[in-house]
Amino acid sequence: MRSTILYFVMVIVIGSAPLGAQILDDASVITQPAFSNQGGSYYNFSPGSGGAMMVSVWGYVGNPGRYRIPVETNLLDLLSYCGGPLTRGGAESYLYRVKIVRKGGADRENEIAEVFEIDLDKYLELRSVPTSTSELLLFPGDLIIVDGQEQSNMVLRIAQIIVAIASIVTSTIAVINLTK
Repeated sequence: MRSTILYFVMVIVIGSAPLGAQILDDASVITQPAFSNQGGSYYNFSPGSGGAMMVSVWGYVGNPGRYRIPVETNLLDLLSYCGGPLTRGGAESYLYRVKIVRKGGADRENEIAEVFEIDLDKYLELRSVPTSTSELLLFPGDLIIVDGQEQSNMVLRIAQIIVAIASIVTSTIAVINLTK
């Protein structure tokens, strides 16, 4: 009886490392501190000559950051520059809830003048096709926020835990059978 308990404890200790590896995935392991001073992303899509403006994109897009874009760029073009909305990797963008935070004029540069909430699903599903994309035209200093949500796949997590427990039980039974 004593040897069975000893073998069981040994299997638990040895099996705990693979169990942890099976349960944890890359998304749940923190590899960097929550706050780091590495600077933000900057992208330049402006033409060599001509007008350009700076805008910022936050949220659930492929590449959020600061963008230098041509004047007369609209929201759909900017989202394309950003790598599009996220629909993979455990995250989903809400295109029905895209916000544009617009600053005041030159004399009120640090004040927020307006916040627009745009339903891009209507444009993309062609339910309400605008006569032009001028409705989605961006201005210097605009902040675009693409809302979204991290998707949790609970069934996958439960399956990972069951597989890990089953491997420990199988290993324990194998060790017990070998020692008989």
